[in-house]
Amino acid sequence: MKTITETKQHTQLLTVPEAAQRLGISPRKTWQLISEGQIHAVHIGLRSTRIPESEIEQFVKRPQEMAVHRN
Repeated sequence: MKTITETKQHTQLLTVPEAAQRLGISPRKTWQLISEGQIHAVHIGLRSTRIPESEIEQFVKRPQEMAVHRN
């Protein structure tokens, strides 16, 4: 029997700290990217937010000047 992470048809959901670690940025910056709509997250209930692993992969593939908002 395969687990969810072993099957390609299922997407693994990451917590914000897990996604931040994979991106090499802080959780705070990850929250900022979610609020700006640059990373799409799934909200489960009132207090749980998860980011599909595929969303992290897509974010990394985008051109950097479009992906990160500079002040």
